[in-house]
Amino acid sequence: MKVGVIGAGVTGLAATLELSKAGHHVTVIERDKTPMPETCEEAFFWDRRGAPQVRHSHALLGRLHNLLRDNHSEVLKKLLGVGATEICLTDHMPDTLDDRTLIDEDKNLRMLAARRTTFEWVLRNIVIENPDVEIQTGNGVSGLLIEESSIPKVTGVSFKDGTSQAFDCVIAANGRRSMAPNWLTEAGVSVPAEELEDTGIIYYSRFYKLPDGVDLPVGDRLVAGDLGYLKYGVFWGDNNTFSITFATSDTDKTFWGVRDSEMFENVVRLIPAAAEWLDLEAKPITEVHSMAGLLNRKRTLRDSNKMIVNGFHMVGDALICTNPLYGRGCATGFWQAHLLGEAIREHPNDLTSQGEHFALSMEENILPWYNASVESDRSSRSAINSDGQDEVSEMKRSILKEGLIPATRTSATVWRAFMKMMNLLADPKVLSEPEVFSEVMKTWETRDQRVPDPPLGPSREEMVEVLQLSENV
Repeated sequence: MKVGVIGAGVTGLAATLELSKAGHHVTVIERDKTPMPETCEEAFFWDRRGAPQVRHSHALLGRLHNLLRDNHSEVLKKLLGVGATEICLTDHMPDTLDDRTLIDEDKNLRMLAARRTTFEWVLRNIVIENPDVEIQTGNGVSGLLIEESSIPKVTGVSFKDGTSQAFDCVIAANGRRSMAPNWLTEAGVSVPAEELEDTGIIYYSRFYKLPDGVDLPVGDRLVAGDLGYLKYGVFWGDNNTFSITFATSDTDKTFWGVRDSEMFENVVRLIPAAAEWLDLEAKPITEVHSMAGLLNRKRTLRDSNKMIVNGFHMVGDALICTNPLYGRGCATGFWQAHLLGEAIREHPNDLTSQGEHFALSMEENILPWYNASVESDRSSRSAINSDGQDEVSEMKRSILKEGLIPATRTSATVWRAFMKMMNLLADPKVLSEPEVFSEVMKTWETRDQRVPDPPLGPSREEMVEVLQLSENV
């Protein structure tokens, strides 16, 4: 089968990897015309205008690590060979857990620490070694070629320079700004309405590098937190790099100044867990990058339980995108590509069954994470806007802050469930399972008997005063 993959980001390259290894000829179509960097360090400054998020924080979660381990060991080997780190999460178990005995399934609790650009560079190097892969750069897709039938069939793509190319199957992996639904509509295909909801955030990231010989100060806790008015996280990278990300409400103009490098550094210094990473002579290697207008969006090519088109798929953010703050993008994109590869292998000669199989796999495996993202973002907006009037939301936040989080430091059952959930290894509802939830509630019910945890950082009022900001909500 001749496959056209639109987009040479992580998801497009993952789809290419899956299908080319299955014997299909894959042409990757990349709008950006940029030379292939020689090293992963050069790749960090790759001119990827079509993917502005590449120099923001990314997490390569357990689901992704295990897909590589079990299906693409050559990618994992090359990643580790160029400086990525395999993180065994059980090495970072809190000393305060009630049982630190390892169990067999703990072998799956592994992540990768690498910059998004390093991962993408490794993927591209791997796929171009396959003679069944061709990468075309510098010519964007403008539309789809469609053959009329009871279910319209995509037969190729047209380009902005007026040319076209035929394919047996086309995959749109061109990110959250993909125009794929418009291409279908322009070709006369009726596309179901997409589900759309604003995340309500702006986020800011900056990358740093520690001197040679200085280890990243990793401990037994994730360096992430929510101050109510400001969320933060520290993400490990490859080759002694790391990034720090802040997220604020897109309606709170007071903290929009975080995009300024000096302001960014000042905020980091006021958050002890993040400041520790700068205290080891860390040097910034980027300016502060910001992104706004971020959406939770769900699209589908299935209407009334029937496929609307054959020979065409959307994957990654082109199909489902969520708040990037949760760090799931690379892992869910690669996972989607794997699920699509499975659908095509299961139904090699039936395009309709391929589409239906993939759609059902998405509903089972990916949609729970979309729904969790939407619910979490709604809760965050409620916390900012309700002024304590929403009792249900207040209760949920209290159980999270004073039940779940402290229980991950005392209960091995809760710690494992939380780690599996964070790494896409268990559905978000795992935290509601009786044996887990009972431990969480036991911890929450004794909240008044515990010594309060030290604050994660200053209150909003303190932050505003110390940084001499002007309130401008």
